Amino acid sequence: MIRAIVLAAGIGTTAMAAMISTPAASMDFSCYEATKPAERTICSDARLGNLDDRMATVYGKLWSVSGFRSRLALRDEQHRFLGARNNCGRDARCIRDAYLDQISVLDSKLSETLKY
Repeated sequence: MIRAIVLAAGIGTTAMAAMISTPAASMDFSCYEATKPAERTICSDARLGNLDDRMATVYGKLWSVSGFRSRLALRDEQHRFLGARNNCGRDARCIRDAYLDQISVLDSKLSETLKY
């Protein structure tokens, strides 16, 4: 999916197609279509957007070196993370902490996977 950064509130639909976007392997929403408070908070905070990008990068790397069963577990774990992140609502600190925890978990799993 794509996380889009909307530059101005009054952009028309024609200009919307040309908005800046960043690909993210595990992104589950588009900022243009963000409905959850946590998603809107991420879209409006560059630091949270950067954490999302970092997490997506690590997630993508781990996904690419994982086998079928590991991917199923990874997907389930990511869904749990997304639920916890979304439960933060508009609390940017809670969202940040959720991302930092998940990035740490994914980094650790990636390091373990690459050892073998």
